[in-house]
Amino acid sequence: MCSTVFIYLYRPAGLKNIGNTCYLNSILQCLFSILPIRKAVMSYGDGATWNEGAQLGRRDGGRLLTKDEIGVALKFVELLKRLFEALISQRVEGWAAKKVRKSSGGHPLASNSAAVPPAVAPDRELADMLLLRVNGSGPSNATSTYAPAPGSQQQQQQQDVDECMAQCVGLLVHALPPASLMDSSDQTGDLSGPDDTWIFQLLAGKLELTTERTGPSQDGDSEKPLNEAFLNLNLNIPDETADINDCIDAFFAPSAVAATNDGSSSQAGPSADAMDIVDSSQLVRRSRLRDAPPVLCIQVQRVQFDMATMRAFKVNSHLRLHERISLTPYRHFDGAAAAHSRRHELQQRLKAVNEHLRMLQVPVQTAANTSDGAPVSVVSALERVQAFMTGVHRWADLDAAQPLLADLPESTAALTQQAAAVSSQVSEMAAALSQARERWEHERTQARSELDAIYADVPDDDMAYTLHAVFIHSGQTPEFGHYWVYIRDYDREKNLVRWLKFNDSNVSVVDASEIFRDAPRPGEESANPYYLMFVRSEDLDATADLGV
Repeated sequence: MCSTVFIYLYRPAGLKNIGNTCYLNSILQCLFSILPIRKAVMSYGDGATWNEGAQLGRRDGGRLLTKDEIGVALKFVELLKRLFEALISQRVEGWAAKKVRKSSGGHPLASNSAAVPPAVAPDRELADMLLLRVNGSGPSNATSTYAPAPGSQQQQQQQDVDECMAQCVGLLVHALPPASLMDSSDQTGDLSGPDDTWIFQLLAGKLELTTERTGPSQDGDSEKPLNEAFLNLNLNIPDETADINDCIDAFFAPSAVAATNDGSSSQAGPSADAMDIVDSSQLVRRSRLRDAPPVLCIQVQRVQFDMATMRAFKVNSHLRLHERISLTPYRHFDGAAAAHSRRHELQQRLKAVNEHLRMLQVPVQTAANTSDGAPVSVVSALERVQAFMTGVHRWADLDAAQPLLADLPESTAALTQQAAAVSSQVSEMAAALSQARERWEHERTQARSELDAIYADVPDDDMAYTLHAVFIHSGQTPEFGHYWVYIRDYDREKNLVRWLKFNDSNVSVVDASEIFRDAPRPGEESANPYYLMFVRSEDLDATADLGV
């Protein structure tokens, strides 16, 4: 028993930060934990999985890849294999060393430092390859000249996990043999459309989109459905109290889209192609999940653009996560209808109540009569006014105040006599709003509790997903900050689950409450989920494995 517990407590190796690469380290650890990707990368050189001969024929967006582009992709896989070998070697050597210590009589937990193998340094060429590609400054057919000049903007700029993940997937696809050399059912490596390579079968899903024209003589007229592949779902956070299920619901909710005479749309969505031929009218866009991938990636849209300041900003709203979710409702165009009507009602009620509570917040005014961005409760503000007016009334009754009041204009002095009445009216208003706030907060708690109970009912079918990885971005702005990733580790023999935090060189075991919390820790409001990875529950054993 002691040996089993000890092996389970063993932690894998971290990755050294070699210069603004925290985002890359998080992605590399996550890719390593996806078993089909790790096995394929480790098979590089066998001539069966990858295009080691650099034969032409694979396409990207309808364009044939050049010999140099294929060479870059193959180099990426080679470097990735070298990194994975180093991670595996550190884990095996660490486990073997501890086994020797235990067999010689030493307690397995006697040395904590031995429980964590030394961190591995990613190859500089591997990092620079992705750095330049994400920045978009490197030629697409570059070979190995990726390194930016020391101190350059490329080295200092904060990178984005979503972009880097897309680059990794793109390079892996580019390194595959052309369709003519693979199974006849395999298609081209077109990243902009459906693809039947094993990588896309693992990571890519398909949406079915449709639009309905509304208005005079347009009642119920629908466009032909459009199928669109995706590598990740881009989810907005609908409100301050939202959880991951609310975000998915909002993504698949029907939405009104205004189209112009030239066919362009005023609202960005998964695709605008289905609306290109629509004239000036209002459209209702609907979407459903046609095919769900074994590994579902979700990008939380925290970077928004402020049209007033013309600057990007980060949305630091807390996002509650759940270990398991169900995508079953989204197989249909209106997942909130029929059997899901109660869920939709609760969401609408939560939206209304949250708006009521939001309206009870007012900005604090500074001496310059400008808001400092820190809103306070209207009830609290009224209570302060009531206390002030009560103080004014009491002051006016003091004998020492009479000479001063006698020197004031009559209209001003009369105001002090009205202070008591004003104080009473303000107090009544504050009490009424306070009662309304308590009622709305109670309604929100009840609706949230019922909605959580609905979300928690996850059927054991092929649309049930388990959270596998959570990428965290810590920082007030999208330009700067720090990334780390939590990855779920499962001991199949003992049916034990633990969460590991990969923070560059540091790898630690954390309590699940650090991921599944209802509110951020005080002082850590800017550290929040930025990118998520779910694995289909029935595929967990074959898909997710940290190799510990």
